[in-house]
Amino acid sequence: QSATAVEERDSCKVLSKEDMTKLTNEHARSLEEALENIAKSTPSDQSPNAFACSERMLMLLSFDMLELMSNYSKSVSYIESMMESQLISAIGKRLESDDIDKFTTFHNARLLQKAPNQFSHAIRQPEHYPVGLVSIEDNTGDRKCIQTHSRIVNASSTVKLPLAAATILELAGDQVLHGWMNQRFGTKTASGRIESFELTARARQFSSFILVIGTMNGPSTLEPKDSIIIQNKDEVLIPLLLEELPTAKEFKDAIKSLSPEQQRFAKAYRSMQLESSVFGICVVQIKPQLEALLSLPPNSLDKEMKLTQDLMELFVEYQVPSDLLSYNGATDDVAVEDKVSNVREHVKSVMEVIEGEKEKHLKNAALNTAMSIEKHIQQDLAHSEQRSGLHDVVNGALIDPRPPTMFYKSATAPARRSGAAKLRAPSGGAQKERFRSVQSSAAPVPRMAKMSAVAAASPGRGTVSQVSQPAPQSYHGRTEHVLADRSSTGVDFTLIPKTLDVAIENNGEGSALRSTIIKTRDTWTRHRQENLLTASKDEVLTTEDLKKEKHKAFDLLDALSRSGSLPIQYSELHVIVALTHCFDKSVMETVICDNVNPIEKLELSTLLLASAIHGVPAREMIKDDGELLRLKGSFPLLLKDEEKKEEAMIG
Repeated sequence: QSATAVEERDSCKVLSKEDMTKLTNEHARSLEEALENIAKSTPSDQSPNAFACSERMLMLLSFDMLELMSNYSKSVSYIESMMESQLISAIGKRLESDDIDKFTTFHNARLLQKAPNQFSHAIRQPEHYPVGLVSIEDNTGDRKCIQTHSRIVNASSTVKLPLAAATILELAGDQVLHGWMNQRFGTKTASGRIESFELTARARQFSSFILVIGTMNGPSTLEPKDSIIIQNKDEVLIPLLLEELPTAKEFKDAIKSLSPEQQRFAKAYRSMQLESSVFGICVVQIKPQLEALLSLPPNSLDKEMKLTQDLMELFVEYQVPSDLLSYNGATDDVAVEDKVSNVREHVKSVMEVIEGEKEKHLKNAALNTAMSIEKHIQQDLAHSEQRSGLHDVVNGALIDPRPPTMFYKSATAPARRSGAAKLRAPSGGAQKERFRSVQSSAAPVPRMAKMSAVAAASPGRGTVSQVSQPAPQSYHGRTEHVLADRSSTGVDFTLIPKTLDVAIENNGEGSALRSTIIKTRDTWTRHRQENLLTASKDEVLTTEDLKKEKHKAFDLLDALSRSGSLPIQYSELHVIVALTHCFDKSVMETVICDNVNPIEKLELSTLLLASAIHGVPAREMIKDDGELLRLKGSFPLLLKDEEKKEEAMIG
């Protein structure tokens, strides 16, 4: 070799092939020499309990293999540590999952024609101030909102919302389809669920709306799970649970050895899982729907805060039919103020009837309580006078023609009576003690039963009638009402997870990208201010509390829709399809140990999801031609196959 070649070889930090060959040859020679020494040193007449020659050689080879494995592991760990240090020096920090989230947000805005937006939606009418806000936030850090691909769909179709078997609402408002790409680095939790996200709903002061949460059941049905009324600066935090489904590849590998019947069962159940992974959030604005319900012009209740609160109380607490409160003028050529005044008079009349019923129930309860106390006093006095030998006299003194309430007052004021009163109270201390014991044992005042319907106490409505209150979950009326100018067909939300499942498998991402089911936990947190003079407090809503809130919200929805006969025009339905890109290791271990670029993997996942949500080929989602050329080399299965399909259609 020349002197230059020798200098280059000596200055190189990596061993050359010749040096590696010398090292392996020397290792083989020394190992053969050790085996020969074992064979020579083993006597032929050794004891039966001693190790045989072959056993000694096997032990030597085993120890040699263990040492080789340890040295190899240390060498690889050293190389990985060195590469990680170099990567940290180049970037300036150790990357975590949050850093990848920030990068993908920045990168998607440059890469895609329609970049994902934050899932934070103001609840408002056109040219009006928002009445509230609905968002999905990460609760582990600075509560940033998730990013979703969004598209308004089914502009001319409606969605059904079943409240009960006899009542089905029709949501005629906007429908927005969202695609959420979540990413997870590291192993799953012990429960297999991700619990780091919350659905947050906030209402402004003197504002209110109804929140309904559920899953899409079929092409145009939202199956409600929970519902709550958000009003007057309420803030409700709803923890979300993310359950990852097995990938299509994992599913096929798992059922490969099953019988045909078992495979058909597993496929049917997986199909149900994919369809149920579509999460639905519905928001219903109360004020504009009240205006439509009561035959009032638009925006007529904007400044009627007390009237709105009274109407909600009548609908929720007393289930008053809306026909008793709506505008009943002969003609529509009336000023807005007069129409509102007409409704206000109806509300006032109904409230007066309710207050009258309350007073009547309170008087009856007070009378029953007084009679119960008098009965206990008479029994107590009879027993004590029997023991003192004055039973006959007391029997005559107990006869009093006055009403029980007057007798009760006289019994509590012994100074105003003489004779018989003194016999009833031989000692003031004993009488007071006996009265306290009787009073504590008296039956409590019964609560007034709520009115289920208040009849025509309103002007021009006729006589008043009273109907028994139905159970909170019971509704009456027509089952559904279909608008003449809207079709009942549209995008089938439940087919999108299946479409994504096939696309993921065809593009080689079957082992990392998983369909995800979104559920809500059984306990929520509500931040509420009881009145304007008290501070806000946090309260935990348990399962029983959520049932009560759901019944209240359903009562109000039933009233706003006339038991399903009036479509809910002022609603928003947000449908979310979620995917989770799973990396088994942390960000640095994925890059260094697995030699995988997570950014490229997330690019492919994002293109698959965006294409399914927006309903266009993936190549049309890419903004820049240079990026399109780069991605063609990285994802040939995705982009080149689409080009072939387009050429075939043109040809």
